[in-house]
Amino acid sequence: FIVNRILLPYMNEAAYLFQEGIDTKRLDDIVRRFGMPMGPMELADEVGIDVGYHVAQILESTYGERMRIAEILRMVHEAGTLGKKSGEGFYLYSGKQKKVSNKVRNMCANATFTLDDDTTLKRLIYIMINEASRCLEEGVVESASTIDVGMIYGTGFPPFRGGLMRYADSVGARHIVADLKEFQARFDQHRFEPSQLLLSMADTNGTFYPS
Repeated sequence: FIVNRILLPYMNEAAYLFQEGIDTKRLDDIVRRFGMPMGPMELADEVGIDVGYHVAQILESTYGERMRIAEILRMVHEAGTLGKKSGEGFYLYSGKQKKVSNKVRNMCANATFTLDDDTTLKRLIYIMINEASRCLEEGVVESASTIDVGMIYGTGFPPFRGGLMRYADSVGARHIVADLKEFQARFDQHRFEPSQLLLSMADTNGTFYPS
């Protein structure tokens, strides 16, 4: 449950970025360069868009606006393009070959993407850090190390980054909160609202792991 709760906002944010017009392969390449074993659009196709959409519906009904599902996920799901198992999702599959699906890309054909790679990556990673901090805040999980082990073994989060929360410490809560507040103003008030734990850590220069 913890891994799903942290990973789904990341997958959903990738869908929002796709809606905004980012190239499918560029989005996946940004995440691969960070060290993930596959990009979010590849992962959505592997898992099955119907499966991801079902889990996203559960989280949206539980957490409300913070987990509001990107419209493109509903559109792709309703179109029956369910990923690798149906032969087409965000990519089109033919044997062992795949290429970007023009059918899905054209669902957002009028969007023009303007963000740089750094901002794109921050939106994806920081939304996970924020949700993970809420899990700690609520006592759903006891320690940052438990989250890091789950994310490394459950999602392939790059071990050389030390885990999601160790990576957060390397960036610093103050920087993460500043960016989340900027993203609130630019993109969405609810998805990027910093947790109380992160706000407190930013004020005190705190870390998830003891210094």
